[in-house]
Amino acid sequence: MTVYAGDVINASDVNNATPTVYAKSASLSRNTTTTYADDNELAGIALAVGTYEIDLLGYFTLSTTSTQKIKTNWAFSGTWNNPVRACFGPGSAQTADRANVTESQVGGYTATGQDAIYDTSTSSGYSCFREISRVVTVTVAGNLSLQWAQSASSGNNTTLQAGTCFSIRKLS
Repeated sequence: MTVYAGDVINASDVNNATPTVYAKSASLSRNTTTTYADDNELAGIALAVGTYEIDLLGYFTLSTTSTQKIKTNWAFSGTWNNPVRACFGPGSAQTADRANVTESQVGGYTATGQDAIYDTSTSSGYSCFREISRVVTVTVAGNLSLQWAQSASSGNNTTLQAGTCFSIRKLS
């Protein structure tokens, strides 16, 4: 938002310039499935017609083994430009202990239809990922959700942790 001397600022101007954060308050574990499902708390996020920037920050753990990994996708019930999300996080193949912050992978994936897969070589402590899309154009209003599953089916839990959150700001 650009403001010049003498401009009148309305509450809607300030509200539109401030991101809305949708955060998980509880962890959710899944096992023995590679089928995407909406996260129980990061679903049903209404997006009206307009242009948005969307930032997802995720925390996850893998119990016992990291064979299963975690994969993510965004879903939208309306019509949008199927934006590309820049995905940052541990790569899909184990390269180092989670404590080593030196190993990371970056990729661009469409919001729906392309898996972002993250892995970690330890089950203790949170691993994290970030997915960002700066120009999300909604032409028919709908609901946004984070969908996730195990990348490889395992009886061991993959857990999306509390604190995982979407930050959404309407640009126009």
